[in-house]
Amino acid sequence: MSKRDWNQSLLEQVAAYAAAGPDELSRMANISALLYKEFAWHWVGFYRVVDGELVLGPFQGPAACSRIAFGKGVCGTAWKEKKTLIVPDVDAFPGHIACSALSRSEIVVPVIDRGSVTAVLDIDSVQKDEFDERDREFLERIASEARPVRSSLERYITQEIIPRYDHFDQGHDRRHVLRVIDDALALSARYRINPEIVYCAAACHDLGLAEDRKTHHLVSGRIIREDTNLRNWFSAKQIETIAQATEDHRASLDREPRDIYGKIIAEADRQIDVQTVVRRTVQFGLDHEPGLDREGQWQRCHAHLMEKYAEGGYLRLWIPESPNAARLEELRELIRDSARLRALFDRYYDQFA
Repeated sequence: MSKRDWNQSLLEQVAAYAAAGPDELSRMANISALLYKEFAWHWVGFYRVVDGELVLGPFQGPAACSRIAFGKGVCGTAWKEKKTLIVPDVDAFPGHIACSALSRSEIVVPVIDRGSVTAVLDIDSVQKDEFDERDREFLERIASEARPVRSSLERYITQEIIPRYDHFDQGHDRRHVLRVIDDALALSARYRINPEIVYCAAACHDLGLAEDRKTHHLVSGRIIREDTNLRNWFSAKQIETIAQATEDHRASLDREPRDIYGKIIAEADRQIDVQTVVRRTVQFGLDHEPGLDREGQWQRCHAHLMEKYAEGGYLRLWIPESPNAARLEELRELIRDSARLRALFDRYYDQFA
């Protein structure tokens, strides 16, 4: 039997505050305050993963350690092991970091988003053996509300947006959009920006393919502006930012994206992998110009790669930290080697024709 009255109304209250929070910091702040007031624990708060270490975030209670290394103390160990740790007696935990001499027991719950720990919820008590499995169950549910992307938004995107990609060509299918989402969120972690805007823009960037390929980026922007469901999570200004980011993602755009969100989506959309680029180019030619014979498809493939990826091509990179620069140079080396490029083309042509 738990020492606490974990009830649905408390969970709903936490979820409500989380749903109203414009970012994970505000959600962490409200979660910390609610738990601290409800149970009068010694310390309740979050440490966020920033540049390879845990950095103190919103909390309630006495002053605490500002930084904790990966794998160090209870918090660093929970991060390393990606699992909740219950410590009945902190003095018995090897390497325990004593931020407060009054702490006697502790529970640390990792906040996991898409397989990666983004933060930990840390709770200390002045009593030994304070926390149990019932606490673990409920605190893990509560900690999930502190993820960079709210669970309700993720459900909407997963259930209503992602399935639309199942009707697009192989180069813009479900696998493509999921990769763009992951890459965009990874790039966004380097900047102080709203990850939910990045997530939504990445998820919606190619929706316009349902109507027209040539102007699909503009159609995607219109679809976003017309989606009244997005008002559940975003302000009108934020929805406009999402729409503009999708409009600015296209590689052939003749101008720079309007802000960092557009640059991130554009960069994440650049799948510069030698094998993948050539395969997708061959597949696109076969799907959209089936009347061309082998030589015609080769000429089309070669011309496209030259126009887009070769030196002087229209593709531009926007994020210095992106690994795309090295990959682009590798692709350009292949394009300069016509014999090797033709051999790769023939391999994919034989596979898909």
